[in-house]
Amino acid sequence: MFCNLLDNAAKHGGSGKRIAASVALENEYEVVRVRDFGPGIPEAELPYVKQKFYKGSSKARGSGIGLAVCNEIVTLHSGKFDIANAQGGGTVVTISLPIGN
Repeated sequence: MFCNLLDNAAKHGGSGKRIAASVALENEYEVVRVRDFGPGIPEAELPYVKQKFYKGSSKARGSGIGLAVCNEIVTLHSGKFDIANAQGGGTVVTISLPIGN
């Protein structure tokens, strides 16, 4: 799952291919964030990016299944899987898993 997120960040990270990743404890959750610094995801596409086989308008390679699988894994562990455009550009994926699961 984390390899998929890092691969996506590298593919969509813009010309510098810069990626930021962090792990933290927040309340009762282990929180992992992966951010790229590319153009972000068009707002109209954000609601669909976790659906199986959705590829959006990106020209990058891929099957459109990776984020759906990540979402399913996190959900099965009673977690939250969020994708948003980052302030200042790029996309940030946040995984919140309850401690003890």
